[in-house]
Amino acid sequence: MAEAPTKPEEPAQIAPPPTARRGRFRQSSKLLRNAVIGLVALIAIGFAAREVMLRMTHVYEYDARVVTDHVTVGSRVDGMLKTLIVDAGQTVAAGELLAQIDDKIQIYELEALRAELAAIRTERGQYAAKTDMVTRQTDSRYQTRLTSVRAQQARRDSLSADLTLAKQELARFQNLFERRVIAKARLDRAQADVSRLLSEVRRADAEIASSRGEAAEAEADKGELTVIERELASLAFREAQLGAQIARHEALIEQRAVRAPKAGIIDRVFIEQGEFVGEGRRLLMMHDPEDVWIEANIKETQVRRLKVGQRVEVTVDAFPDDKFVGRVARIGTAATSRFALLPTPNPSGNFTKVTQRIPVKIVFVEQPRQLAPGMMVEVDINVAEAL
Repeated sequence: MAEAPTKPEEPAQIAPPPTARRGRFRQSSKLLRNAVIGLVALIAIGFAAREVMLRMTHVYEYDARVVTDHVTVGSRVDGMLKTLIVDAGQTVAAGELLAQIDDKIQIYELEALRAELAAIRTERGQYAAKTDMVTRQTDSRYQTRLTSVRAQQARRDSLSADLTLAKQELARFQNLFERRVIAKARLDRAQADVSRLLSEVRRADAEIASSRGEAAEAEADKGELTVIERELASLAFREAQLGAQIARHEALIEQRAVRAPKAGIIDRVFIEQGEFVGEGRRLLMMHDPEDVWIEANIKETQVRRLKVGQRVEVTVDAFPDDKFVGRVARIGTAATSRFALLPTPNPSGNFTKVTQRIPVKIVFVEQPRQLAPGMMVEVDINVAEAL
């Protein structure tokens, strides 16, 4: 039986020695390390180049804050705080009542002044009515006397005409009597008529003089009006004084009503209801949430690159996902060190130069959220962007 052919034996693979494997591993690790180092170097160069470019075209400030004008509302009078209406965090409108200081005594005094003013006005009304009455009475008497004078004057004129005619008749009768044409009795009657008319004329003159005197007396009675006018002037002066006092008391009462000077939010309340407050004591603090801005203290070496109106990107630490946009509104005219409460003299002569900071005001163009004063923000001002 023939034997099956046998396969030729394959040559056995010889494993590389350990030293060769370690050499290839070190070579691969070295290539990977060089690649990583090169990549890191490229990234670092890219970041450095970007940072250099940004520093050339942007001004950054990481220590900026949201600021506003805080209004401290104080008491203008002394008294007990009767009512405290608002609390911290409450939104109020301009002129809204915030607190009420006790005003009971002032209200009583005001009512007394108003009662006195009402009495004076009543007295003035009485004097005015008296003035009207005296005026009408004197005018009536005066006009009556004038009418009487006119009537008596007309009667006197008539008597005077009759007297003239009687005298002419007497002269004619005397002539006739001398010529023995008429009797003596006719002459006597003519003389009696003349005497009677002369007497009536004189009586009419006396009555005219009396009526004129009464008219003058009625006119003189108007002097009482001068006295009344002086009384009215005195009452008017007193009324004006009381009006001023009432206005003053009303102002004092109004001062006891503490009202919001503007619309805003109450930040803090410093007093409790029922406490006694003195004049000038602060009661609460508030601000307008719509009137906030950013104050960034920029290095003096970078201020020359800033201009009013430049766009500012703002990042608020409290809202890192929101985008805020602002504009440079004002560049300070003095360094912040000039406003320090404590001066920094240099009596020793040793000098260390410190870069000063200039305050820059940045107003919001877009403000998606309400910001609280004091919040930390970061500002990025693109100084290369055209205005």
